[in-house]
Amino acid sequence: MVSVLVVVGGAFLLAARLGRLAAGPEPTATAAATSTASPLAVAGGTPVPAGATFASPQELAQAFIAAWQKGDYAAMYPLISSAAQSHISQADFVKRYQDIAAEMGQRSITVTLGTAAPGAMRLPIHVVRQTSRVGTLTEDNVIPIIREQGQYRVDWTPSLIVADLGDGYVRWVPVVPQRGRILDRKGRPLAELGMVDKVGVIPGQIKDENALLESLSQLLNLPKDVIKQRYANGQPDWFMPITTLPDPVDPQLAQKLLAIPGVVIRQWPDRVYPLGPAAAHITGYLTEISADELAKYADRGYEVGDRIGRAGIEAWGEQYLSGKRGGRLVIVGPDGQERKLLAEVPSQPAADIVLTIDADLQQAAYKALGDKVGSIVVLDPNTGAILAMASNPSFDPNQFILGMTPEAWNALNDPQKQPLVNRATQMAYPTGSTFKVVTMAAALEKLGMTAQTRINCPATFSLPGSSQVWHDWSPNGQGVLTLHNALVQSCDTVFYQIGAQLDEHDPNLLPQMARGFGFGSQTGLAELPEVAGLVPDPTWKRQQKNDYWARGDAVNLAIGQGFFLATPLQLADAYAAIANGGTLWEPYLVQEVVAVDGTKLYTHQPKARGTLPVSPQHLADIRSALHDVTSAPNGTAVTAFRGEKVPVAGKTGTAESGQQQPHAWFAEFAPVDGAKLAAVVMVEHGGEGSVTAAPLARQVVDAAVQAGIITQ
Repeated sequence: MVSVLVVVGGAFLLAARLGRLAAGPEPTATAAATSTASPLAVAGGTPVPAGATFASPQELAQAFIAAWQKGDYAAMYPLISSAAQSHISQADFVKRYQDIAAEMGQRSITVTLGTAAPGAMRLPIHVVRQTSRVGTLTEDNVIPIIREQGQYRVDWTPSLIVADLGDGYVRWVPVVPQRGRILDRKGRPLAELGMVDKVGVIPGQIKDENALLESLSQLLNLPKDVIKQRYANGQPDWFMPITTLPDPVDPQLAQKLLAIPGVVIRQWPDRVYPLGPAAAHITGYLTEISADELAKYADRGYEVGDRIGRAGIEAWGEQYLSGKRGGRLVIVGPDGQERKLLAEVPSQPAADIVLTIDADLQQAAYKALGDKVGSIVVLDPNTGAILAMASNPSFDPNQFILGMTPEAWNALNDPQKQPLVNRATQMAYPTGSTFKVVTMAAALEKLGMTAQTRINCPATFSLPGSSQVWHDWSPNGQGVLTLHNALVQSCDTVFYQIGAQLDEHDPNLLPQMARGFGFGSQTGLAELPEVAGLVPDPTWKRQQKNDYWARGDAVNLAIGQGFFLATPLQLADAYAAIANGGTLWEPYLVQEVVAVDGTKLYTHQPKARGTLPVSPQHLADIRSALHDVTSAPNGTAVTAFRGEKVPVAGKTGTAESGQQQPHAWFAEFAPVDGAKLAAVVMVEHGGEGSVTAAPLARQVVDAAVQAGIITQ
């Protein structure tokens, strides 16, 4: 792990008195940001009017200390000698104190007056500062007193602010550890320190400024005034960055840029995301720390301009990935040379975060979605580990490092496409026929049915006394089917009948079974935000809709429609439980956190969040039917999986979306016996699940074979 040393410097020297008096340093971004952020502790005393008289040196010193502890530097100024005032204005005096307090990250100061002999003119003090940068900072100093025109005054020099300051200034020299990596399960980087290319201008080498601005504006798609603003304050020999480009720069573009006198391209180390948009919702991204966050993170050494994780693992793992910032608080002379070390805080290197994600499978899942809006989730059904999670539209986290055009920013915030939203965890939908496994489980457990129970599959279904008609997906109906084949052929009207029968026995039977499969509550995924979805029942409808529960609500719920909503992750977790014999695992992304010396700071232990309320025999019946969905001649997904060497169990789903095109779903696990993966493909407004989602699910299985997750 490499430590990147960042030095903040620069100051100017004003007139000195007796070689001791100097004005304050030039303002810095850090000083400006923190000088008013932390109020100083108040330790008694009232503002001292100009011209005040004091009976003794101790009385003057106490007044000076009281104002100092309050941070009322303006009240201190009238107490210093006229000679001192002749060399530093009140504004510069106040600024000198403020800048040093800000540079230290001073939160409070306590100054204690020591004991001195009667009539002594040099009074000892003990100074204790509480700072955000180095913690507690203590020193012993002296307040020198003189008599001036019959009055006691402080013989002030800058060394009264900090001992031995003289004509120097205080500087914080931070040491920022290199940010830790985010790795896939095989150690391949998903986020790391890489190289970018900065296009910059050296002002002194410009020959024709108008030509430079015109050419750069066209080549970099930046306004001329923005370009000029970025180099205008640079010294003639300074490299002034204008924009950042991915490495390597396109050779033709580089040739055109370097042909402009004054333009230079330099490689620069920075955060890069090798998978780009393919894993963006997992890795997250970085942006600069805000003023509010700076106050929160000041104790951890963050500075103005630092970047922190905003989403995904970058945000979840900030404490590990950032390491612990350290640094040195020093007195530096006008020549920039260090004179005295005031305090030092060691930095601690960052750690790497190893994920459960397989980079190859992740890229394959994202590629499978193509331009379709939706998501793909792949789990290890034996632990809950997330092997892949792709969401589209996506975004490129590298854009936050390289900088974005207004057009790119607008696209990122498009309220329709919502590329920043992880559709696998943050959006819930009706799931259509993929829910039928829940209804079949309720029929087996609560209605005494078996897989061989025979039920008619007519073209339509209606409740007695109701004019509402529900239709099967087959316009002619499918005849008498076993419950097994009703799932294989996805007969809607069979499941409408089951939903009505369950409701007749107890309106809460089907909702309770749905919750038993993990729906209606968050999965427990710790690293990413997720929504809970919705399992409607009579109580919910009465409270939320101010309406009674109708049998038609149960009919709709039986095929995952009506008010029911679930995330793709919830559905994948439910099918993983069917695959593994009934254990609902909490999904997770972080496998372990590893320090630079190899020490494991965190290791995830799989955690079960429940057990399916279904007997082993009934789960075996459901698995058998799901296998036939992809392999039997009458299966709804047999076309998509024809020729597949890995035995796959799955279920198609086509869910009404409120628009012309329904949502397309496919849920699967493979191999059927001893499953190594469970996956869900969801395509918004994608049409038929068997046509749109099932072929993508097959691509996932094939990619898992290529990645070595499944062996044929």
